[in-house]
Amino acid sequence: ASRGLRLTQHQAHGTSLFAVGSTGLFGALAYGIKTGEDANNSNSTDMETPQQQGLVKLDIAVALTATAMITARFGAIASSKLSERSLKRALGAFMLFVAPLVPGKKYLDDWLAGKDSKDKQIQTQIEAGAVQKQSNLERLLPASFIGTFSGFLSGMFGVGGGAIVVPALVLSTDTPHHAALGTSLCAMVLPAIIGVLTHAKKGNVAWRVAPSLALGSAIGAYIGGKEIGLHLEEDVLRGGFGVLMLVLGGRTWRSAR
Repeated sequence: ASRGLRLTQHQAHGTSLFAVGSTGLFGALAYGIKTGEDANNSNSTDMETPQQQGLVKLDIAVALTATAMITARFGAIASSKLSERSLKRALGAFMLFVAPLVPGKKYLDDWLAGKDSKDKQIQTQIEAGAVQKQSNLERLLPASFIGTFSGFLSGMFGVGGGAIVVPALVLSTDTPHHAALGTSLCAMVLPAIIGVLTHAKKGNVAWRVAPSLALGSAIGAYIGGKEIGLHLEEDVLRGGFGVLMLVLGGRTWRSAR
């Protein structure tokens, strides 16, 4: 895409963050916002389908954003110091690394459950009781750590929550894939803006294409989330995410030769 638009790799990263911001905003609206009160009232939403409930956990998104806004600027600065070839290789390697993690988690969990099903049942019962007593700090602290490195990588590579926050939330917490998608979209709006401003100061934002790119991304994110994402099974989303990261990672790595 950067070749077709005649952009350097640095400009492609900076300009893509412009689209990340609009994608996050309209994608989050498509998935629906879940307030803190709704998030704690799990009994009312357990029987609801993804289409019936808000999937964006606003408190988690805020915790992600708070730290990501700080580190996004440093990621953008680090990006400007790398050569185009190094930047492409780093991005390609990152995507290839992430590709198998999300779809593979389900099989790993099933394998572990099969090995020790009794202990798993006891642990699940204990965790279910602990979740109700879990403090806000215990819930939001992991999200803050995720936001720290996701903001840096977002600013550096010009990518959004789909490639960074979603795998981290799915792998390190019990967040369902639909909720991880919606929450990550919401969380990356402000860090993307910070990244754009930092890249713009270094001349790495192509303003001739950024507005139209953001508009198209916003429309695609809303329609894709509302009409497609919410209606797909979680296994399909996981598999599709892995394939997408694998293809994009391979193409990005090869283009760095």
